This record gives sequence, C-alpha cells and structure tokens, in this order.
Amino acid sequence: MKARVAACCIFVLVPGLVTFSQIMPAVSPEFRQEANKYYQAQDWEKAAEAYKNIVYLESENANARYRFGNSLLNLSRNTDALPQLEKAFSISPNPVYALALARAYARTGGKSKAFEVIEKSTKIGGIAPETLTSEKDFAAWKDDPAFKELVQKSDLAVNPCKASPEFRQFDFWIGEWDVRPAGGPVVASSSIQLILGQCVIFENWFPQAGSSGKSFNVFDTQDKKWHQTWFDDKGTFAHYVGGLVNGEMVITADKSVGDKSTLAKLTYSKLPNGDVRQHGENSTDDGKTWTTTFDFIYSKKK
Repeated sequence: MKARVAACCIFVLVPGLVTFSQIMPAVSPEFRQEANKYYQAQDWEKAAEAYKNIVYLESENANARYRFGNSLLNLSRNTDALPQLEKAFSISPNPVYALALARAYARTGGKSKAFEVIEKSTKIGGIAPETLTSEKDFAAWKDDPAFKELVQKSDLAVNPCKASPEFRQFDFWIGEWDVRPAGGPVVASSSIQLILGQCVIFENWFPQAGSSGKSFNVFDTQDKKWHQTWFDDKGTFAHYVGGLVNGEMVITADKSVGDKSTLAKLTYSKLPNGDVRQHGENSTDDGKTWTTTFDFIYSKKK
C-alpha cells in the first residue's frame, strides 16, 4: 500500500535565477484517518503498513511509532516491533508506551530490559498493577520476587494516596453504619466509602426523616489539612477544614444561621469498641464557647 501524500515544492527566487528545492511529502489528513481506521478495527496488517509509511515521513511522531510497533506486536513480529517501541518511548516516555515496550522485551528474551522499563514507568505515573499481573507476556514472572516488587511500586505510583499516611488518618470512619443519638434509636444509615484510588472518603447519609446528603472528604497536600464538602437534597452546602487533634478529626466551617455569623465544628472520634462518635457544635462568639447541635454514634451494621 502506498501512502497518499500531498507533494510540495518550494520556489526560491534569486535575482536572475530560479531554483527549485523539493521537500519531503506531507501525510494527508485522509491517510491519517485511514491508518486510524485500520488500527481501531484491529486490522493489524493494514495498520502496520499505514503507520510504517507515516513513520517514514515523520520519524519523530511518537504515536505513529507506538501504533506501528503495537501493530507488529499483534502480528507477532516482535523483533521488528522492538526498535519502533524503543523510539516511541524515547521520544515520549509514558506508561502506555512503557507497557508495550516491556512486552516486546519479554517476547524477545529481554527480561532485565523489561524490568528496567517497568521501573522507569513508576517514575512517570506507573502501570496499573492489575494490568501487569494479568498480562500474558509477563505470566512467567508472576512468582518472581523482583517482578512482585515492581507490581507493588507500580501500585503506589498509580495510587499515590496509598503510600501517604496522611490520607489514611480518617479511615476509621469508613464502613456501613447505623446512626443513633447516644442511647437512642437508629435515626439514619450512613455508607462511608473509600474511592478514587483511596484518595477520597465519600459519605452517603440516609436519614429516616429529613434531608439526605453526601460529602467528599480529602487531605489537601498543599495546605496539609483535611477538607469536607457537604451537599444535601435541599441545596445546603458547607465546607469544613481541619485535621487530626489528639487522635480526633476536628473540622470547622463558617456558616450563617439566621442573621448570625456562626462557626460550625464537627469532631469525629473512634471509640474503643470500634464505633465512631460524630459531635456537632456551633459557636457565635468566634469559638470562645460552643453549643452542641447533635451527638451521634455510628455503629457497624449487623
């Protein structure tokens, strides 16, 4: 298959002389679309031929190099794929290209090279650990201690919050809970989930009466504080800021109650039996004195 290109010429005008300097043809938009169509359809023979032509004309096109190399991998032309993927990764180091290059090394007997590339990927975002462990090209290494260590490093690269103890400070609130006033009946249920790569604690509040609501709780690495953003089905919004104080999560927010400027405080305490106490308070004198607004005990659902 021949590349459809738009041939171009440059005319250089010099007094008394006209010369012609021909430049490299350019890849047409139609041909790029055709190459992409073959790639998306997994027609690897045609895709490889198309991207071979694009790479010939655009040697520094990292994505074309990657797609050419990946097409060759899918055709089991592993030795031919290797230099294309090496070049793509050198032009644009990223985890997607790293995975393809590591697979090419694995297929051509370059175990140490594959490990080196996976190691590099952990510095630029990482490859998902489940991708590494499920990849057939790496199956022979599943019990290799060095490979297992790379999987762990990749896990922390992909999910950086796992490695940060600050992000784990509020984990005691995670769970499925029945909520009641101290000594009283259940008034609500609450589902507290760890989401988004273990970076965010997501609250789902379902009362037996009153407003349902949700909150997002996250540690901000910039100000080194915890932030809780609360919304409910009546349009109420509040933003609390704080952190651990003597083992308790204490967060505060500025609110308006009626025509008064009010400081609201929430204190979360892990109790000896595993329950969690949530104590709400308000202050109208800038925190000099506090009045309890609610006092809930979260108990694990049976």
